[in-house]
Amino acid sequence: MKNIYKSLFVVNPISANGRTPKTWGNIERYLKQRGLKFDVRYTDMPREAITITREALQGDYQHILSVGGDGTLNEVVNGFFNNDGSKIKEDAYLSLIPMGTGGDFARMLKSSSHPQKIYEILAQGKEKKIDIVRSTFTGWSGQVESRYYLNVADVGVGSETVYHVNRNSKVFRGFLSFLVFGIYSILTYDNKLLNVKVDDRKVYVGKSSMVVISNGCYFGGGMKIAPYASLDDGLLDIIIVKDLSKLGLLKHVKGIYSGQHLNDPNIKFMNGKKTEILSDQKVYLEIDGETPGTGNLEFQIMPQEIKLLI
Repeated sequence: MKNIYKSLFVVNPISANGRTPKTWGNIERYLKQRGLKFDVRYTDMPREAITITREALQGDYQHILSVGGDGTLNEVVNGFFNNDGSKIKEDAYLSLIPMGTGGDFARMLKSSSHPQKIYEILAQGKEKKIDIVRSTFTGWSGQVESRYYLNVADVGVGSETVYHVNRNSKVFRGFLSFLVFGIYSILTYDNKLLNVKVDDRKVYVGKSSMVVISNGCYFGGGMKIAPYASLDDGLLDIIIVKDLSKLGLLKHVKGIYSGQHLNDPNIKFMNGKKTEILSDQKVYLEIDGETPGTGNLEFQIMPQEIKLLI
């Protein structure tokens, strides 16, 4: 059986703390033995997956498969767009082969790295249109930047956790890595004074432990932070954790993993198409497992903007 589309696998060899090359090698051999044709590009540095994807779609590739974690997937998604925000190719498809530490977006799709499942995606994949989110922030260069994401962005103790996980080689693997550094961040983080707007309406002013702007359900290696989120409803799920103490945050960890936290009066939940987070203090942004910048932030839903093959 032949591929549906001309396909390129974008492989991040350092994902899963360096275990990806061995796993991917087994998958590649299996697919070739089944007679499928495809190309493979490996990334060598941060943000290279954006360039690889962009160049592939500007050529004759129609199907890009991200092999790595949430950060690799985020880069590949951004490669579907030019620097001016225009989409490179309308008839282009994205697939995820999960290999990373957190794997939070993969949980939403029940994605698998099993070779037979990947064979089925290439040979007879089903199309699914989903929303993405366009975020605007100040990058580490000091310039205003925009970046797209599929899953979750946040500021506060969550972004501090991701910062520490990424700096420590993710040595504990997914769940344990995020749990250990999540608790560390809770114990060391000072809540920030934020002004949060949803659809141009002020919804919260005050100190906050964390604000999450979600398209998907999970973050932090399996925490069900936005249990009602849908990938194709045209809405952001916004979760505002108020000025909780360190002990209060620790008490919420179990509830967040199970998705039982939204009824707490210290947590504010709402939907919207646009969210702004403003602050006079320095707040760090986390997007899909990466920390690309800081500053005042804006998030805009883009309904059904990406086509998946699953």
